[in-house]
Amino acid sequence: MTEDAFKDLLDDYLLDARERLDRLEAQLLDLAECSGSGRSKLMQDARREMHTLKGNSGMMGLMEPQQLAHTLEDAMDALDGEAPDVRPILEGVDRFRRMLDGIASGRVEEEPSPGKGGEVREAEASVSSVRVPFGALDELMDLMAEMVIFKNRLANAVALDRTQASATLEETAGAFEALSKTLNFVQDRVMHLRLMPLQTLFGPLRRIVHDEAAKEGKAVRFEAAGGSTPLDKALLETAHEALGHIVRNAVIHGIETPDMRSRTGKPSTGAVVLSAQMHADEVWIDVADDGGGLDRQALLLTAELQGTPLPPGADIFSLIFAPGFSTQSDTSISAGRGIGLSAALEAIKRMGGRIEVFSEQGRGTCFRLHLPLSISITRALLLQADAETYALPLSAIVETLSLAPEQEHVINHAGVMPWRGGVLPLLDLGCTFGTARRIRDRGYAVIVEADGKCRGLIADTIVGIRDIVVKGLDPIVGRPPGISGSTILGDGRTVMILDPPGLITVSPFTEKSA
Repeated sequence: MTEDAFKDLLDDYLLDARERLDRLEAQLLDLAECSGSGRSKLMQDARREMHTLKGNSGMMGLMEPQQLAHTLEDAMDALDGEAPDVRPILEGVDRFRRMLDGIASGRVEEEPSPGKGGEVREAEASVSSVRVPFGALDELMDLMAEMVIFKNRLANAVALDRTQASATLEETAGAFEALSKTLNFVQDRVMHLRLMPLQTLFGPLRRIVHDEAAKEGKAVRFEAAGGSTPLDKALLETAHEALGHIVRNAVIHGIETPDMRSRTGKPSTGAVVLSAQMHADEVWIDVADDGGGLDRQALLLTAELQGTPLPPGADIFSLIFAPGFSTQSDTSISAGRGIGLSAALEAIKRMGGRIEVFSEQGRGTCFRLHLPLSISITRALLLQADAETYALPLSAIVETLSLAPEQEHVINHAGVMPWRGGVLPLLDLGCTFGTARRIRDRGYAVIVEADGKCRGLIADTIVGIRDIVVKGLDPIVGRPPGISGSTILGDGRTVMILDPPGLITVSPFTEKSA
């Protein structure tokens, strides 16, 4: 067998093994939670998955995974049918995953740090392969054939004799329109191939709940709904990172101990509920717990003691996302020190999303993640200020207004304007990005909304709406305030993509020239 053929076979083995380990983990968690006759079938299914893993590993000549699978198979046979303790087998599943990561990267398996347990899934290398339905490939091949036809048609139109200029223009326009339509179909199909159901995250999150509840001596069940909600693969990985922190925080800090819950009239078993739904061009993911909720007075007191200021007009619950902020007097290996939620917010912001918090003391807390459907291609409004062009994501725009001098007012070098019965702060793009020294009093005000707040962005010209390909910024550049990425226009120019949540936090105060 050639080296390339073996590599392809190894990739298939790794993909299949990871999927089997996911199923095996879910079966073991079901086994720990269920009772009665249902246990017999679950144990049988789990043994079947492990036996297949053992056979496939042996077929590939991978002796260590094969031996580990054999050991875990024996451990399953020794389980107590009345009170099965699946923790040692779950630890073996984690070790098997680390072996697969080592095989994929060509390194030796590394032992995890003490106390990591279920966190191994979060450090797991992302799988570069995905399963694609064959029908989707057939559809793409048909569209590719159409593209070749229209490309040839366009080439013929361009090559026509100059004496047929009028016919050439008409033929070129028709060929371009047909090619554009087909390209739009290809774009839509390729974007759908990147979408994966949210339920692929349910297994790792359920494992986190199981492991953290066992460490804390709590009884917590995990419930999930909306697993068919699609999400871009890159966003799914980001959501995995953020949801891991939020779910762990809910178990450790949100859910009370069984004794405390009984004293307050609650069931001894707490609940962490994850649900997802499509909303316009966003995906909303809610993580709700029925724990003790957030204490507003405790948050304010902690903020005062720790020297964490609450920005004017900010929601008090935003304090929990401040780095190092924690109302807990002690910390744990799994969570604590106020880092987890800060990391979750940063992960979501990197992908153009945001997090809302709803809480009622004594009844629980809900974290709502707002994520775009896709990050690779999006629709944006192109704006110009001082001959500089900017792309503003369409999803954040509330309204566009023509700005006249009498509508704008300047207070302490900050622009404001009346809007919908209130006063709207304005941000001049030229002043913000250093191409102007004074706030312009004419042009256009584009109203954007982010994190529940609105602001007007002042520009000279509105160019129009375009589909843009989102590119990340070079790490050398960092993350300038108000900028989330870049894109390349049809004429080859590179323009910056504006970040609405970041622009909301940019200071509107600027000095006016004399």
